[in-house]
Amino acid sequence: MLSRANRLLQTTGYILLCVFVLTGCGSDNNDDSDGSSAAQAQPRQYSRQACEFVPQSAGDDAPLGPELEVEVAVEGLEIPWGLDWLPNGDMIFTERDKGLLRIVRSGQLQSGAVAQVDIAEISWFEELGGLGSEGGLLGVLLHPDFAENRQLYMYWTARAADNSLYNRLGLFTMAEDYSSAELDRILIDDIPGGIHHAGGRMRIGPDGKLYLGVGAYEARQAQQPDSVAGKLLRMNPDGSIPDDNPTPGSYVYLSGIRNTQGFDWFDPHHLLMMEHGPTFNDDGGPFTKGLDEFNVFRAGENSGWPDTTGCDKAQGVTEPVIVWERSLPPGGATLYRGNAIPEWTGSFFAATQGLPMQPDEGQHLHRIQLDPDNPYIVEAREVLLKQRFGRLRTVAEGPDGYLYVTTTNCDARGALAWNPNFCLQGGDKILRIIGLQ
Repeated sequence: MLSRANRLLQTTGYILLCVFVLTGCGSDNNDDSDGSSAAQAQPRQYSRQACEFVPQSAGDDAPLGPELEVEVAVEGLEIPWGLDWLPNGDMIFTERDKGLLRIVRSGQLQSGAVAQVDIAEISWFEELGGLGSEGGLLGVLLHPDFAENRQLYMYWTARAADNSLYNRLGLFTMAEDYSSAELDRILIDDIPGGIHHAGGRMRIGPDGKLYLGVGAYEARQAQQPDSVAGKLLRMNPDGSIPDDNPTPGSYVYLSGIRNTQGFDWFDPHHLLMMEHGPTFNDDGGPFTKGLDEFNVFRAGENSGWPDTTGCDKAQGVTEPVIVWERSLPPGGATLYRGNAIPEWTGSFFAATQGLPMQPDEGQHLHRIQLDPDNPYIVEAREVLLKQRFGRLRTVAEGPDGYLYVTTTNCDARGALAWNPNFCLQGGDKILRIIGLQ
């Protein structure tokens, strides 16, 4: 389990409903069409403030929140990445570097794998050159009709005959007893990839469509309309392209994204997203580190990578809501809709990773409290679980209404944790947050 670790160590608001064409509607500079069939009425337009830039000296620029009551749901893992729940309440998750889909039944981790995917083997030399790999078996997500067809999606990194890396989106079918899963077919193949910026996060949107985040290992591809790299993709559950996508015949829903591992919806037309800023090893991007973003997007918009970073403005580029100069960096994210912890209902959460040798960087759960009537306005932020469990990768709301968080301390970057070495303390974990202390 620890072999990889031992080798290397995200103005007060108001809502305007534009009833008359010539009224002074909002200022988010968007038209009324977002390419989504989810809502029959015209989408709301919201006022927005200028991009908030959090300087390096301010760190996270958020107060420490309360201590949390946390249970360890599962431990002894190696880089749990994707997470979902079956209709009977059993939890399934992926282990990134092992290529395994595993299951927790009635609270007990089962020893065998539900499925094993042929992921790319990443050499020690490749990891060393890039300070660790970000590929492997990443996202897992139930088909919206899982109760009828027992199908699920998985996204993983593979290696081509010429030794290059690429990513795949596959549709799998589980056995009736959920004990195994077999590949039914590949939905999207040859997704451009590399050792970094794999993307992999999936969600079913409020419109019933499947959304997939794909990173841009080659930075320029994020601005190339004919490439799916550096994009948020939108497709029908069977993998086909919806007729009402922003560009006919294209999967692309959003462009100019360096890498996202976390997004959710504020309403059917406004998507909340955490996005990674640049690092020194970007192929074709700016030589810098940090500038992670919290964004609000509508269909067809462009986040600007690699032409713009931070709060820079450019024609046709959507300005972020918040930019952190110091790297977080953000992993999974979710809008909490439950009421098990009512103080959090309506808050947007992002897991952050950071590097252990830099204690002020990441390693916490970041809560963003939004104005309930305007996604562009942040009312408050706070830092939770700071360095309590190390690097955090995924946050998801379980069927019980509580938040679940995975750690990512047993990857190459987490293995740099000398004081303490979280990976050696029981391996990676899946945590269940059950209350505020």
